[in-house]
Order: sequence, then C-alpha cells, then structure tokens
Amino acid sequence: MRTSAYLCRLFGATAILAILWIISTSATTYQAGSNLQAAINEAAPGDTILAGPGVYDNVEITKSLNLIGTEAKIRAGERNIGIKIAADDVIVSGFTVEGGFYGIHLVNSRNCTISNNTVTGSVQWGIGLVFSDENRIENNVANYNGLGGEGWYGIYLSNSNRNLILNNVASSNGEYGIALFPSCSENVIRGNVAEDNDYGIYTFTDCDDNLVMRNVLSRNKNSGIKMIHGCSDNQILENEISENGVVGLFLQSGSGYNLIRGNEIVDNPVFGIQIQEGPDGNNTILENNVSGSQKGIFVNSDGNHIYKNRIFDCVIPAEDRGVNQWYAAYPVGGNFWGDYIGSDEFGGPGQNVSGSDGFADLPRVINERARDVYPIMGDAILPLTLVDASIFPARAQIGTQVTVTAVIDSKYGVPQMSARTKSLLRSSGRTQYIRMDRSEEDVYVGTLQTALMEEGRYKIVLTAKDSKGYEIEEEIGELELLPRSGWDFNEALSQQL
Repeated sequence: MRTSAYLCRLFGATAILAILWIISTSATTYQAGSNLQAAINEAAPGDTILAGPGVYDNVEITKSLNLIGTEAKIRAGERNIGIKIAADDVIVSGFTVEGGFYGIHLVNSRNCTISNNTVTGSVQWGIGLVFSDENRIENNVANYNGLGGEGWYGIYLSNSNRNLILNNVASSNGEYGIALFPSCSENVIRGNVAEDNDYGIYTFTDCDDNLVMRNVLSRNKNSGIKMIHGCSDNQILENEISENGVVGLFLQSGSGYNLIRGNEIVDNPVFGIQIQEGPDGNNTILENNVSGSQKGIFVNSDGNHIYKNRIFDCVIPAEDRGVNQWYAAYPVGGNFWGDYIGSDEFGGPGQNVSGSDGFADLPRVINERARDVYPIMGDAILPLTLVDASIFPARAQIGTQVTVTAVIDSKYGVPQMSARTKSLLRSSGRTQYIRMDRSEEDVYVGTLQTALMEEGRYKIVLTAKDSKGYEIEEEIGELELLPRSGWDFNEALSQQL
C-alpha cells in the first residue's frame, strides 16, 4: 500500500482510498497528468496509464505496464531516448515520438507490444530491440530516422529473437528500413512497407531462420532485400520488390540455404536476384516472377537450385558463374524464359516420347555448363521485336535508290537503328550502311544508295537497340543489283585510272 501526492492531485482526496485499495488487489487504469514519467514511477506492475493530447518529455519504463496515448506526443532531446523500455510485458501504443537519440528503445525486454506509434527524426533508430525476444512490433510508422549521419534505421533488431515485426511502415530513413544485425533468429517480418531507404530490409552477420514475407520493398536506393555475412536458412516469401536502385534481392558472403519463393521482383535496373561471394550457396529459388532488369538472376556461388520461375523482359535473363541447377526432376520442370521460342512435340524425362508435355523439346542454354533441361512453354515476352520489314525495289539496276522500311515493337523505345548490306557472292565485299530514321510511330525508314555498289545479290541485315540495352539483329530480305544498261562498273573504273 502506497500513498502519493501525485495521485491525490490527480483524483482528489475522496477517491484516493478506493484507488489505493484497487492497486493493492488488481491492475488499475488511470489518466496521467502533464508529468508522464511521474505517472509511470507511481504505477504498479500491470497498471494502465492513459496519456491524453499534449506534449510530454521522454520517459523510461522499468516495470510491466500499459502506456496508451491519444494524440500524445513525446519530444526528446537528441541525446535522450524518447521511450526507453527495460522490462517485460510492456504495452506502448498511440504515441508520436519526435527526435531523441533513439525513438522507442527496448533493451533486455520480452513479451512487449509496441503498436500504432509514429516515430520520426531520431538520430539513430526509430524503433529498436536490443537483446530483446518475443516482442510484437505492429502497425507503427518509423520514417525519417537516422538522417544526420550517425545512425540509419527505421526499425532495428540486434541480438533479438522470435519477434514479430508486422504491418509497419519504415520509409525514407537514413540507410535501412528494417535492419537485423547481428545474430537475430526466428523473427517474423511480415506485411511491412519499406520504401525510399538505401535498403528496404537488411540482415547482417548470422541472422538465421527468419521469415520475411509479404512485404512491399520499393524505390530503395540500393536493394529491396540484402542478406550478407552468413545469413542462412531464412525464408523470403511472396514479397513485392520493385524499382529499387540496383538490385531487388541480394544474397552475399556465405548467405546460403535460404528459400526464395513466390516473390514479385520487377523493374530493378541491374539485377533482379543476385547471389554472390562466399562458399555457401544451396539456396532454393522457385516460383518467382523476375522481370525488367539488366540481369534477371545472377549467380556466383554453387549448389543453388532454380526452377519454376518466370524470367522475362531482362536483357540477360540468367548469368551463372558457379555450378547450379536450373530445373527440377521431371515432371516438375524448369523455368519460363520470356526470350525462348521453342517447340513442344515430345515429352518424357528425355523429351523423346511423342506428344507434348508443356516443356520445350530442347534445353534453354545459359552457358557451356549450365542449362535448363525442361524450359516451360509459353508465349514469348520480348520487349524488342521486328514486326515487319520491306526492301523496295528488291531487284534494281545499280544507281537506283532502295528504300528499307522496318516496323519495330519496343517497350522502351529505340534510339539506335541501322541496316547494312552483306554480299552473298563476295566474302570481302564492301559493306554499305543504311541510316534508319523514325518516320512515324514504330516505323523506321532508310535509303540505300547503290551507285557505288557492284552487281550481285545482297542480304540486308537490320540492327536495333532500345534504351534499356536490348538488341536484335535480323536479316530482313535480299536485294539483287543488276548492272546499268550498256555500262560496266569495272570498265568505267579502269578508264578513269
């Protein structure tokens, strides 16, 4: 039983005896005054403190209690902690925390719930868990933290395990939206949005057995997800990873034995998925959509298993610098390749049984040692294709101007296009180049001057390159040049000499 001048002022002398009796027998809910720390100090374990609209100083919680804010704001100095929690079974909800060295900081805490808070402007992390297990961080906004160069995190876990990080927004922070470093295991990171950071989700050094699922990770300057230095046995499932500055998903330096499944990895300009460095590979990559990157899947380690993915609209769909398998045993099959045009007339494990089975009859070759034995059939998805072409006239006398026309279907636009001649009779014949200019949408026209050419048959070869780097080179037809009537090129040339 305790007496308190603070409680007397808050509730009045008449009510204090009843409140003290309640405190002695059960948890109590009461309204805090302007001194929030005093209310916390006076509360008993299990009590609920309600903080109404207003601005409060930073607080520290060292006992189990519930701190619930309504339009309540904590404003902390840059070397203070907005809300420090060093106890188990604490609930903090409904606060806006501005400034502070850390925003909301849990240390050696277990079974706490941090929900529906907004944390901005902290020097280091917005919400941090250090040596804290089995906590729930839910429906918070942790934006614009770590912008001063001293720290970098929206939400940060260090040596913390079995926590649930659910439905938070961690965007526009100095470096990381959500970061785990080091030794964080069995955490669930689900349903969060991390945009406009340097990295969306970042795990560093021995972060294992975590579930990263259904997060939205977009427009981060470097990566949507990066795992580095021995981060293994994680599950990366069903995330939307798009428009990040370099790479969608990056595993580096011995981060192996991870499952990467069902992710939408779109429009990351350099790599969709990049696995690089270190002895460990053995990641399983399946059922992902990878598109819109310079290199769809880049692998520089061994033992990775890659199958049932859709890889399309990538300049280089796959690059394998290790020893990896790009298909599963029949009848599971390989991957869909947007640039692969094959036939399906045979089936079976050896693709030698009459009748189609949904897999192309010939492998999709990646390099001299890597191939997809069972490429999945489907309509080719090509960002740059030649729709139609013509040569007019296709048979003409020397000196005639020949018009070359090409119709190109391009997703990204074609700033460069040209055509050239290739003699069918003379291997050393002089090549004539044709400038192709755009005359209307998707239509390009060029003129071949034949006055200095020799009679014979020529192939016309078209080359087009779009603004993203896709390039096609196709033979579009033949031109037959006839000698001028009553005139011989070699005789005329010898007379001039």
